[in-house]
Amino acid sequence: MPKMSAVVLLLLSGAARAAVPLAPADPDLKKTEAAAVRAVEAHDKKQASLKAYQDLKRLRQDLSYIASEIDRERVGSKQDLATYSQGCLARLEYLKTNGRLDPRLYDPNELPPHPDKVMTRLEKMCRELPSKTYAAEYPRSLIKAIATELRDAAENGKNENEILAILKEHLVLPDQMPGEEDALSSLALFPTDLTLPQFLKLGAIRIFLVKHRIRRPKSHTLTDAKSIVAGRHNVQIGVEIEGRVVRDSGAIDGDYTFDIGDLHIEMTPEWRLLHPNIHKPKKGERIRVRGWTYFDSFHKAEFEYDPADPVLGISRVTLWEIHPVQDVELLP
Repeated sequence: MPKMSAVVLLLLSGAARAAVPLAPADPDLKKTEAAAVRAVEAHDKKQASLKAYQDLKRLRQDLSYIASEIDRERVGSKQDLATYSQGCLARLEYLKTNGRLDPRLYDPNELPPHPDKVMTRLEKMCRELPSKTYAAEYPRSLIKAIATELRDAAENGKNENEILAILKEHLVLPDQMPGEEDALSSLALFPTDLTLPQFLKLGAIRIFLVKHRIRRPKSHTLTDAKSIVAGRHNVQIGVEIEGRVVRDSGAIDGDYTFDIGDLHIEMTPEWRLLHPNIHKPKKGERIRVRGWTYFDSFHKAEFEYDPADPVLGISRVTLWEIHPVQDVELLP
């Protein structure tokens, strides 16, 4: 019998194997394998969600802790910007060394890193405080606004990334160029003619700062106190109203305050320094005033007002104001 070549033998071997029927796939085994894969994926998802929740909870706790420590700097007598700067920097350094904060907030070598180092941004802001001379009349209130910004971001951000994005945008203080009259005139940082939701999205620091504008509005809308209280106008527009003063007093933050009807009106200390002869309205006077509309969301948490006062108390009628008021005319 002639010998078969190796190629023929190989072909015959393959054909034989092909002729052997394969065992049918076990459908129960496939279902079991698929169920196992789904279980692993569900476990991984649950673990990822749990870690995200734990990270979010930790970040909110840390921001609240930082805010409370910064707030401590306001206790005691009023200091200048340089003193507050040194005090805040010392407190931030203490927070970094006492072991209570997540190191990702400040340590560049910590893995996985936060996309934005909150402590680094805060340290830069505090270090630059002495150069923000526009805030010389209200440094303590500015420190409060910074602490409020941290708390608001922690409360309003839905996840870690959203909180950090809010802080990256909001932890900013404007620069004041030499000879510049008003550091708060940048429309990019301090836009005008905003709906109330748009205004509230500016964040605590900018919401606080805009009530210290120096420049007058380009125009004034003739209106009345009731319309402003009812929210019929946008925030940060110029308005002119007339009416009788129903209350006048000072305020802890240095503003001179008075009311026309239920509308609260404030004259800032820096405006009075620039315009020392401006009239301070007294109860019973009939006046015409011009200034910026403002929604003072800070008042809901402030302690200096009498709860029994229907305008300035805890149950005050409105958070709408004219602030700052820049022109006051005494009427017959």
